[in-house]
Amino acid sequence: MQIEKYNKPAELRLIQACREGDDTIFSMERPEKGSADNTIRAGLIRALLLGTGDCTPPARGLWIEGAWITGKLDLQGEALPVPLVLLNCTLEEDVMLRDCTLPALHLTGTHLPKLDAQRLQCNGPLHLRAGFQATGLVDLTGATIDGQLDCAGGKFLAKGLALNCDTISVGAAVFLRTGFEAQGEVKLVGAKIGGQLSCTGGKFLAQDKALNCNGISVRADVFLSEGFAAQGEVNLVGAKIGGQLDCDRGKFLAAIMALNCNGISVGASVFLRNELEAHGKVNLVRAKIDGQMACNRGKFLAEGIALHCDATIVGADVFLQDEFEARGRINLNRAEIAGNLVLSSATLTTGLDAQGMRVRAQFVWADIEGDGIEVDLIDAKVGTLVDSPGSWTSVKRLRLSSFRYDRIESKMDVQERLDWLTKHDASVRPFTPQPYVQLANVLRRQGMISAVNTVMIKREDLQRDADMKQAVQGNEWWGLFALVMLLRPFLSLPFKWMFGYGHQPSRVLFWIAVILGITICCAQQIHIHGQFAPTSSVVLTSQDWLDSFPTEPLHPDSPLWRTQMDAWAQTTSGRDYTSFSAFLYALDLFIPLDALGQEKNWAPSAERGGWGDWGHRLRWLVQMAGWVITAIGAAVLTGLIGRRD
Repeated sequence: MQIEKYNKPAELRLIQACREGDDTIFSMERPEKGSADNTIRAGLIRALLLGTGDCTPPARGLWIEGAWITGKLDLQGEALPVPLVLLNCTLEEDVMLRDCTLPALHLTGTHLPKLDAQRLQCNGPLHLRAGFQATGLVDLTGATIDGQLDCAGGKFLAKGLALNCDTISVGAAVFLRTGFEAQGEVKLVGAKIGGQLSCTGGKFLAQDKALNCNGISVRADVFLSEGFAAQGEVNLVGAKIGGQLDCDRGKFLAAIMALNCNGISVGASVFLRNELEAHGKVNLVRAKIDGQMACNRGKFLAEGIALHCDATIVGADVFLQDEFEARGRINLNRAEIAGNLVLSSATLTTGLDAQGMRVRAQFVWADIEGDGIEVDLIDAKVGTLVDSPGSWTSVKRLRLSSFRYDRIESKMDVQERLDWLTKHDASVRPFTPQPYVQLANVLRRQGMISAVNTVMIKREDLQRDADMKQAVQGNEWWGLFALVMLLRPFLSLPFKWMFGYGHQPSRVLFWIAVILGITICCAQQIHIHGQFAPTSSVVLTSQDWLDSFPTEPLHPDSPLWRTQMDAWAQTTSGRDYTSFSAFLYALDLFIPLDALGQEKNWAPSAERGGWGDWGHRLRWLVQMAGWVITAIGAAVLTGLIGRRD
């Protein structure tokens, strides 16, 4: 290829340097305008790269710095033997590298209108960095770059689409970081990156989609952190990341969808923490994260759903703590978390949806601030529920139906735990007993029997109230039926007071003591007033008994009845007869076995006075109470009655 026609001073200097194997440096600074000393035509660069008989560039590449280049640099379909290095140059027209093959491409600090490098084959690195600027589209669609793609500090000023790297294949890292700025969309759809993707400190200013990495595959880490800012949506739908996804201190400013990671797969951890700011939704639906998901001190400011993790799978812990803030809802429906879920020292404006969530280790809920929070844990299952006193105060609506946990670690007393369940009762109609049964079963396994009884008695109270309301509302003959149902709670009161609905049978000991105490006192008074009499017909017809009576008839309540009894007690038959004991009489009357002989041998006499009359009536009541309490007690202890869920 003839180069004799390129005879401008700068061109002759370039040709001479090429023949000598030297670099051509017109200036260390990029020229603002062309002159005789720095202007070269693009055709000369093409001629030198393709080689001439007497002028071949050195193996390290054609190196030009500080040049003003006129004309279109068209290398489409060419196979270049050496790298092209244009440092701090200004090109007046587009660069065409479509289907071109070359060892490396360095355009550091260079300004150009447009770069078309579709299906470029670059066997080394490609640098569009440190002051590089393109006013039009930079198109690397389908390109293959064996080294790294470094755009750190580059400016991509095209509106609409600024940098197109769809289906690109990069053997090493891609840097869109510190100083990187794109006015239009940056596309990496279907890209394959052998190293990391670092956008740390990069500015993505497109309003619709700022960074589109749909279906991208990154073998190492992805960094959208430390000064990263995106005005539009960041799309990582279906992305496969071998390392971590680090968004620490990133700014995701799109109002609707800030970060879309639907179906993403991450081989390590996801970090959305340390003052990360997301104005729109962060979507991790069906994401698979092998490490932890840490959102410590993250700010999720979307009003609808702020953090969407429906069916997300996390291989370690999830941290939403340390000044974590979510203005919209946190959606963890059907999420599976292999470690802990920690919600502590956080501010929730709306609430948490966690229907069907699974947490293998601890679910920590502590120091949560908010006003009128709604928490939905229907059908969720966690290993250990860890909460602190007062931590549920900010929750207005709580749904716990089928919420299961294996242990509780908390300093809450049983009354505060019941208040916790009351929040569920206020949110769900009709009444569902399962949360009470679940709590009682866990407390029972942990040996907290007294708390178990309190919980189950509360559950029985609420169940009876709910049954009554449902029956009254659902029956067309509500008038008569309502009266019956209204009496039902009162009929249940003795069972509650005496046996705690079968959950606290020891309560009956108090009532037994009361009944025995009253019976003993009455029996003692009847005996003192001489109004007890032996029941034996032999005694009552004996001469000793008949001789003990005074000659004059005795009227009821006469003090001589006691004198008569004392006189008979001194006789032979009186001394040989079973002695009266008020305690044994009360016990024999109450216990339905008649084993102590008191009830058989002694009875109050209604004819002797008022005490005897009351004693005569009382013994039937005591006997009935004994039968009923004994029968119910046996049924409770054997589990025939009383709910033992």
